[in-house]
Amino acid sequence: MFFFPYKVDLPLGRIPFFTILISILCIIIYNKQISSTEKIETSLHKFCNQEKNDRDFLLSLTSIKNNHLDSCESIIYYIHHSPGPDKTIEQLARVAKPIRGLSLNYSKQFIASNLHDKYNSINQDLDYNLTDKLAYNPSSYNVFNMLSSQFVHADIFHLLGNLLFFFAFAASIEVVLGASWFMLLTVILSLAVSITYSLSTVGADISVPTIGLSGVVMGMIGIFSYLMPSANIRCLFIFIIYFRTFSIPAWLLAIWFIGWDSYELITSDIQSDVNLVAHVSGALFGYMLAALFFRKKKQSIALHLLKQ
Repeated sequence: MFFFPYKVDLPLGRIPFFTILISILCIIIYNKQISSTEKIETSLHKFCNQEKNDRDFLLSLTSIKNNHLDSCESIIYYIHHSPGPDKTIEQLARVAKPIRGLSLNYSKQFIASNLHDKYNSINQDLDYNLTDKLAYNPSSYNVFNMLSSQFVHADIFHLLGNLLFFFAFAASIEVVLGASWFMLLTVILSLAVSITYSLSTVGADISVPTIGLSGVVMGMIGIFSYLMPSANIRCLFIFIIYFRTFSIPAWLLAIWFIGWDSYELITSDIQSDVNLVAHVSGALFGYMLAALFFRKKKQSIALHLLKQ
């Protein structure tokens, strides 16, 4: 079952150039991500083929293998992709099955030493992929990555979902407020949701890097719901082979999305793949920014809508 907004029931009047530009940039970067990942996979495959006759290395890999790390490529990539490769190697060695004929402590030392040597020999050939370079680590407070991470996506569904929601709301906001305000709000929202996420991870054992435009998207929903709460949003509902389109007032749609994310954020006991902090904070920042700077604009938009 799928339910998503795709269009505002308002004439745009002009082309939302920056909304389109941001969408195109996300698509270009995603293609670069794929290319970057493929290069790493090729290097890993070549390396593992070269090392398949190294008995000590094979013993170490066999001891480490589990349901998630089931090959030479997956183990090396896991180490390379981790925030601290050396610590990750030590952790893998600690939980590995002991090698037959070796004491427990010596087995751990043997595995760790072997992995360190092998990883160091290939690390020079593995550039950190584009996703790692552009993602935002909440413990870093890196302003560049606060902005760059907005254009990076985990997979095609993540990309298309964000862009669909983004265009549905952001295009109208750009037309109504103008390109300058639109770009400034996009930057402010990017920084605001990133800093909020960083603050939410203070004291946490793990700081998971974040990517995606969803925080900005929720900010645009917050702005839109303040400026044009009564405007209708065209939505598509799909259930197996059943298709239907219908309109929902912006304020009701905003309550649904923000309310659901807030509920998930409060009640979830496990680490989510979705950055719910960015979703909820983005919506709140968007609404507050609109209420702070665009009260008069809201009145003029309401009068314009009444005349239609």
